Amino acid sequence: MENKTFTRKELYDLVWSESLPSLSRKFGISDNGLRKICIKMNIPLPQAGHWNKLKAGKSVFIRKLPESYAEENEISLAYRIGEKTFTKSPLIELASQIKNDPQIKIEVPLKLTNPDKLVLAAKESLKQKQNRSPYVGVISCSPNELDIRIAPENVNRSLCFIDTLIKVLRKRGHEIKIKNNSTYAIVKNQEVKICLKERLKKAIRKNVYGSEHTEYNPTGILYFKMEGYNGKEWIDGKVKLEDQIPSIIAKMEVESQCITEMKLENEKRWQEQREKQRKQREIEEKKENELFLFKEALAKASRWHKANNLRNYIKAFEENCYSTNALTEENKLWLEWAKKKADWYDPFIEMEDPLLRDVDRNSLLTKLNTSSGRINW
Repeated sequence: MENKTFTRKELYDLVWSESLPSLSRKFGISDNGLRKICIKMNIPLPQAGHWNKLKAGKSVFIRKLPESYAEENEISLAYRIGEKTFTKSPLIELASQIKNDPQIKIEVPLKLTNPDKLVLAAKESLKQKQNRSPYVGVISCSPNELDIRIAPENVNRSLCFIDTLIKVLRKRGHEIKIKNNSTYAIVKNQEVKICLKERLKKAIRKNVYGSEHTEYNPTGILYFKMEGYNGKEWIDGKVKLEDQIPSIIAKMEVESQCITEMKLENEKRWQEQREKQRKQREIEEKKENELFLFKEALAKASRWHKANNLRNYIKAFEENCYSTNALTEENKLWLEWAKKKADWYDPFIEMEDPLLRDVDRNSLLTKLNTSSGRINW
């Protein structure tokens, strides 16, 4: 085994060329560990079903590598060269710890003993159920009860399994709740949707008239399902479902931790994005304010020049009246009026004028006329 350094772009190319479980077998890290590294380095990952779609020849969506990334751009991983044995993954290690925990006795009884209240309610509900088409021979709990669907002959086994699972979850500090007709395990503050069901076999039947209909018949094979982005099913096989409880709980805990870390990373990115947007808004507001102040300064400078030009004109007009002996009473009144208007327009004086109170000095347009509802500027 030797260390190999990958750039962010090289790691992106890797995770889009091969599945995480497959890559994890080549490196000294679990698939969850590799996923955490990608999340930290802001590397998008293929969605659930990506590799199955590729295998089936279907088109898939490949997310581009985000360019905005200012942290460490390289990662060193232990590359396995021809090794077939490697250390256990964190998931396997945790399942082993749960199984061997002396404070938790994981043993599914043959009969219910002091069942949890949710299990007791499910037991009473299943007793009252009748077979429901199209699931011939299968019964389910009522809404707002544990999500269980099994054949009547497997009721006791299913209840003993789910009761043991719930008790172990609670000893591990977790909870179970029913919400919106679904069952959730609350693991490390994350909701994990779960259910216990029996595999059904599809069969096409014909009635006496020759018409076909579909039946789904129970097989006696139970499976426990954890839903979600990285969900999983545990099914009866060489290892009975009852013996897979440590693996089930370990998977819940590991995935809940991953979800928590993903949410924290997402929140961190959102905070960074919000901060970036806030700073951008500040820049835009400052820019608008600067532009407003500059335009106002230009407008006042223009008014100052115009006011001085107006005074020069008034002075020339007055001198002309004296030189031509045309200083009539009418011209005297105009000169007095014009000098006041120059003082009203001058940005350094801005003398009040009752008649022009609703006029903007910069644009010389009338402001909002509230009586008529007319806006002139």
